[in-house]
Amino acid sequence: MKNITLLIAISILFSTALGCGYHLMGKGGTFPEGITSVAIIPLENKTKEPNLTSIFTSALRREFIFRREVEIVSEQKAEASLQGAITSISIVSTAYDNEGRATEYDITITLDLRLIRRGNNAILWQGDKIKGTWHYKASFDVMVNEGNKNSAISKISNDLAEKIYIMIKERF
Repeated sequence: MKNITLLIAISILFSTALGCGYHLMGKGGTFPEGITSVAIIPLENKTKEPNLTSIFTSALRREFIFRREVEIVSEQKAEASLQGAITSISIVSTAYDNEGRATEYDITITLDLRLIRRGNNAILWQGDKIKGTWHYKASFDVMVNEGNKNSAISKISNDLAEKIYIMIKERF
């Protein structure tokens, strides 16, 4: 008897939750105004850090291709284009050794993006000051330190690409 009551309670709970519009993040919603094809324009790099344009543009393209909900095409064939800029990068030391040398850093990168309809240039979605942060270990070896920083930048680019995709679909 207890098992039947528990089963009924769980069934009611799930049917209520599903009926109330709850959905997994990134699984609900559609692209604004029924967009089915997007061009991802290389982002403008307003920082002094090299290679951010290719890293972030590639991460966005990979995420959109992976999701398979819109076709990634050239700007001439696209119904809309995703464009914007990498506006800032900040690297802050967060831990030090006994001699006062940095042993850990936080790196934060900020983007401003817009999804613009081709033809009338209507802004379908806008994300300002989208930030991603990653923590990495410092090294006294310059090459290792640079490699750790580049790895952190790559992780931020992948995290932000996923976040941006979800934000566009969920209209955040």
